[in-house]
Amino acid sequence: MSEKFVISWVTSKHGGEMNPWLMVLHEERGWEFPGGSTDEGEQWDVAALRELYEETGLLGTAKAYDENLVDGGVVVWIEVEEEPGPEPWLSNDPMIAEVGWCVEAPNSLAWDVSEVDAIRNHDWSASVTLTS
Repeated sequence: MSEKFVISWVTSKHGGEMNPWLMVLHEERGWEFPGGSTDEGEQWDVAALRELYEETGLLGTAKAYDENLVDGGVVVWIEVEEEPGPEPWLSNDPMIAEVGWCVEAPNSLAWDVSEVDAIRNHDWSASVTLTS
């Protein structure tokens, strides 16, 4: 296992046409995808699911991953049962100010908009499929 970080690309089974995705507001960096480093021996999908839970309180199913979307990182697509809504919520992680669903890249973005768009528009059928 490499020293890559994981990013959780989170969508809802109930996303509809708007196809919202989840982001967290980090106290220092701004809006970003849930994610972080892997623990020793931890698989990417497990790390992404753990980070999702730690930062948002949500559980989900890892559907696929791609090692070529972000330099130094692995993006794991996770689907959750939660219905997307307009209201943000608080995180148990003290570095995360709030969690929310997005339909467009928010202001105060920790990432470049082109990086968000690359993940948002990615064809997951071309990625490694998971069954976790």
